Amino acid sequence: MSDKENSKEKIVTRYDKKMERRKEQKLREKREDMITKTIIAAMIIAVVAFILSFPIRTLIAQNETFITVNGEKVSRVEFEYVYNNSVNNYMNTYGSYLSMFGLDATQDLDSQMYDENLTWKDYFERTAVDNLKNSKALKVEADNAGFTYDSSKKVADFKKSVKEAAANAGVTTGDYVKQVYGRYASLNTIAKFVGEDARLSAYYEEISKGLAASDEEIENYYIGHMDEYDCVDYFVSEFPADIKTENPSEEEIENAMNAACDLADAAVDNVDLQGDKKTGETRYDVPSALQDWLFDDATKVGDNNVIMDEDNNMYYAVELSSRYRNEAETVNVRAMILQDQDGQAVLDEWNANGATEDEFASLCEKYSIDTDSASKGGLLNSVSKEDVHDDLADWIFAEERGVGDTTAIVVEDAYTYVLYFVGVSEPKYKVDIAAVLLNQNQNEYMNNLTENVFVDDPKGNLNYLKIEAALDAVSDGDAVSDGDAVSNGDAASESAAN
Repeated sequence: MSDKENSKEKIVTRYDKKMERRKEQKLREKREDMITKTIIAAMIIAVVAFILSFPIRTLIAQNETFITVNGEKVSRVEFEYVYNNSVNNYMNTYGSYLSMFGLDATQDLDSQMYDENLTWKDYFERTAVDNLKNSKALKVEADNAGFTYDSSKKVADFKKSVKEAAANAGVTTGDYVKQVYGRYASLNTIAKFVGEDARLSAYYEEISKGLAASDEEIENYYIGHMDEYDCVDYFVSEFPADIKTENPSEEEIENAMNAACDLADAAVDNVDLQGDKKTGETRYDVPSALQDWLFDDATKVGDNNVIMDEDNNMYYAVELSSRYRNEAETVNVRAMILQDQDGQAVLDEWNANGATEDEFASLCEKYSIDTDSASKGGLLNSVSKEDVHDDLADWIFAEERGVGDTTAIVVEDAYTYVLYFVGVSEPKYKVDIAAVLLNQNQNEYMNNLTENVFVDDPKGNLNYLKIEAALDAVSDGDAVSDGDAVSNGDAASESAAN
């Protein structure tokens, strides 16, 4: 081939350049398409992994050890169940007083201080651990005793109430359970905890029967605490200081108080004739200024006195008429609480089925919305007048009331109470002392039971333990370096990170 021909072959036309550019563009588009597909594939994998991680993380939370109590593993789900129960119980008990405690239920618990060292979250975590220590120690005792209990009804009632609450809140049952008991909770998992709690509660009731005080112990306790369980009748006249100005001086107050004192002095000898008579009042019923004198062993029937109430700027003329043990009767009664249901219709059913106490107890279990009392056939032991609504007390404590009497009473257009009178119980003072001594014996039993129960937190999930350890180190005089000391903020941050 000649040089001329070779030179012709090497010529690149504009067409050739155009085709080359198209080829390069296609290659570039292919590379970009491959990169895009790779990125999309990676994103899909990440999203799928994230979605799949929900059940995986729930499974981990349900099975992985969060802490160990009494040698038993506690999962995050179980801990959060106990923790949230502790919070909810506290909120329900002290709801109207929370602001007095410096607690705002609408704000994060870990952003509010319970005391100078612990946040409210720390406090409730400590409470949860104490509850776990009690339940785990009781579980060992119940297991060793071979104690069995059918908690199926408790569990069924729990599931029913949760589903109803979720429906009323307009959310799914699953979402409701997570909101109330923790983000990894499920209805079936929580129901298992509820069933075990019911078994341990039943076991504790059995144990408590053996912890009840004897009549002799009750009597000895009364002798040492008579002023707490006695009642007094007395005559009293009040003489408030006549303070005429809105912002009085100390001299004005003193002069007005002296005048009130003179009036009380002049009236005290005739207070039994001219004063108001108070009957059946306990120490906690009478004005605080009169308590010590009226319940002092040195004060005898017929004694009178003039007593100053400095807090309220007044004087009392008072005479003790009588002092005696609070023998007010208490009664046993069965009660079912109905909502949107005819109480008389329930009593008609009771009459049709034999009208026995056992039948009434059975109907309580069937109809009463108070599941706790319903499980005991509606039985309420040692009820005093102060324990129930006035409308119920008027019927229960009527002089003509007899064993087997029944009634249906609507209270404040809200609930219907269907009652069965079982009979008279112990005197009020004896019931109250028995409750005090039982509580003391129960506390002693649980303290002994949990004395050697320890909590192991290897992952540092519980912030309050770190704070308490640091405080113990300081109080013991141990040398704590800056690196070892745990401040509240650092500990909270570490706990949150875990």
